[in-house]
Amino acid sequence: MNRFSKARPGSGYADVAIFFGRPGRSAILAQQLRSRGFQVTLYSNQGRPGAYVPLRNSFVPILIRVLTSKHQVYWTPLSFIPSICLCLNRMLRRRPCVLNATGLKSATYQDRSKKWPFRRTVEGWLYPSLMNWIIGRADRIVCNSRYLQKRLESEFRKNARKISTIYNGIEFERFSPGPPASIGGIAARPPTLVAVMTWNYKGKADGAKLLIDSMGLILRTVPESRLIIAAKTMHDGYAQQIEAYLAATEWHHAITILYNQKNIPDLLANSDVFVYATAAESNDSLPRALLEAHAAGLPIITTATSGCPEIVEDAVTGFVIPYAAPSIAQRVIELLADPVRRQEMGRLGRERVGALFNWNRMGQEYANLFSALLATKHTAAGKIVTRAGQGNFL
Repeated sequence: MNRFSKARPGSGYADVAIFFGRPGRSAILAQQLRSRGFQVTLYSNQGRPGAYVPLRNSFVPILIRVLTSKHQVYWTPLSFIPSICLCLNRMLRRRPCVLNATGLKSATYQDRSKKWPFRRTVEGWLYPSLMNWIIGRADRIVCNSRYLQKRLESEFRKNARKISTIYNGIEFERFSPGPPASIGGIAARPPTLVAVMTWNYKGKADGAKLLIDSMGLILRTVPESRLIIAAKTMHDGYAQQIEAYLAATEWHHAITILYNQKNIPDLLANSDVFVYATAAESNDSLPRALLEAHAAGLPIITTATSGCPEIVEDAVTGFVIPYAAPSIAQRVIELLADPVRRQEMGRLGRERVGALFNWNRMGQEYANLFSALLATKHTAAGKIVTRAGQGNFL
């Protein structure tokens, strides 16, 4: 069904615009919505030619495009520039605006403000003020974890009724368990531990240091064990810090860092246990790396922070442990000594992710949300009366 075809009977004329979602995921979400009778247009500065309407990710081009378009519902990730543009469109033209929150924005203010003069003013006043303005004007804030929903409800109490959770889908079959393969110069044999992380803000980078500390304890019991960290980096700052931290340890030979790997499925196939740590106040919400590790049939040991406990069922698909190196080491050592339990946890983890984090479920929940917005009446005073109800659309 192309984006100009009519919506399914009973769904109304459902015309949705998606601005600057991640290319692959946006395309799949669009496909899910179209299969349910929605018309969908994707706007982005990246993606497959013909699938996206080209648009520069800058305030003026986005605002012009938004104000001159004729879609009925507008969706974008909760980032400042596109979110402000969609909220202005909401104010001026009464077109519903849905923002997708995938991380704790306030945890990024310190890093983001470094590039500005008067950084303390930017961090302590400008960014919080902009976020309050955005949250106050959006119709819905969709979080990718219940953890994030609760944090935002606490931070923006006056707008808590707007905030709900829809779990992201993942490309499940792409991470099907498979035979080991050589990657990054490492032989085709299962390295004992693997972590996939993004080092873009402090809390996530601190999690890598905790894993490095944990390896020092693990090696005392399992001296042949090895840890591979596949790190995605946006800039060199955190990578340099972590490399220096690792080099100062006596066990640096047991840890390999691979940067910006594209063949993550092969890396996971080479592994026995997936480990992950993120600080309590990081901007993590629902780490995608954990979903992919479970999809690959790996047991997971992760800290009880952010939305990690929503993915890993403690003592069933892995272990959810305190944010402490001894806790991580203890559980790793237990699993390394019990291959049967590792395999069973991995199997159950794959089943769990397949049931909870699939594209079909995500598409249906977004379809329900958009349909509820299209059933909304706007009074002359601008107040919203929703026939389909409000709250969590899970």
